[in-house]
Amino acid sequence: MTARALLACALLSSPPRPARAEQGSAARAPESARRLLDEAYARKAAHDARGAAAALEAARAAGADAQLVALELGYLASQRGDAEEARRRFEEAGRGPDEALARRAQAELRLLPQRLSADLYAETYGWSRVLGAAQQSDLVPTLRARGFFRPSFSLDLGLYAYAQVTRDLASRGRGAGGVPLVYADNYALAGLGAMLRLWDRRIGLFVQAGPALNLLDDGRERVAFDARGGAFFGAETGGCAPGGEGVSWTFVPCAELYAEAVYVSRFDDNVIAFARPRLSATYLVTGPLAWQVVAEGRVAADTNSDFFNNFVDAGAGPRLRLLRPLRLDLALGVHAGSYLGLEGRDPAPRQLGYVDLRLQAATYVEF
Repeated sequence: MTARALLACALLSSPPRPARAEQGSAARAPESARRLLDEAYARKAAHDARGAAAALEAARAAGADAQLVALELGYLASQRGDAEEARRRFEEAGRGPDEALARRAQAELRLLPQRLSADLYAETYGWSRVLGAAQQSDLVPTLRARGFFRPSFSLDLGLYAYAQVTRDLASRGRGAGGVPLVYADNYALAGLGAMLRLWDRRIGLFVQAGPALNLLDDGRERVAFDARGGAFFGAETGGCAPGGEGVSWTFVPCAELYAEAVYVSRFDDNVIAFARPRLSATYLVTGPLAWQVVAEGRVAADTNSDFFNNFVDAGAGPRLRLLRPLRLDLALGVHAGSYLGLEGRDPAPRQLGYVDLRLQAATYVEF
């Protein structure tokens, strides 16, 4: 399945008036060019990006510093999400004679999407069922690495190679006593895929395929073919990663939503849909650590009617979130829910309701 974590897209911005280094360049321009630069900054402050760009081009034609104009056009392109144009403008500004402007342009270039990138997702998910259906305990570590190549900066489409391994600790042979296949999937995966990101990277569409190596001696074939594809959505409000220094008591609310629908060939050509809304609040910040309380709901359904993929539950508990140098979450919770009573390959338990104690540790890093 895809990583259940949320990815953000940074929007570049610049001050509505020129910084100190630009003021010198603007002051040396002819009077007509300075008036046009003033108009450009006023239009930019009024969120008239098209008018600001036109005024900047006119200012350059009137004799304004071409390096300064290129830098400002780069900022405008970044703000409207045109990474291709922003890169071209910042590269132009980075080649100019003013060292201060060149350094700013080169710093902005480093923040733009790169042709080559990578990400790493690591998670450990565990539960102990204390009441209800199919009482069991399990701990499931997952590690996934991907390397991306982006053919064009005008479209957030990445071609990638991936490697992933999952090993749940409850499984000893064929089957896992009602453990969902996504967790009892004791395989190492590798292959190639493609992912398209939309709406500031909140939405992702992907396909991938490759071999899957069985990690258990359970009588099944050692190597199988694994193809999957689908869509996911992830978003969170700004309060989910509160900043601060030292120790401070606070109250910062946060809302998160993750949802996906994924086809997996190796799970009997199943399509599994999952959604998880969360509400949390930070009550204490101690340097890079945010101390939070979290409430979440989960709902899932599939096309094969596997009972463990058709449920609804909710729970709450504390979460410790490391904010720097990378985000790392450690959450504990008490969750209650119920299977929906559907039966596919495995019979549903007689008692559909359950109560779990859960632990989750997860991190996601982009390079």
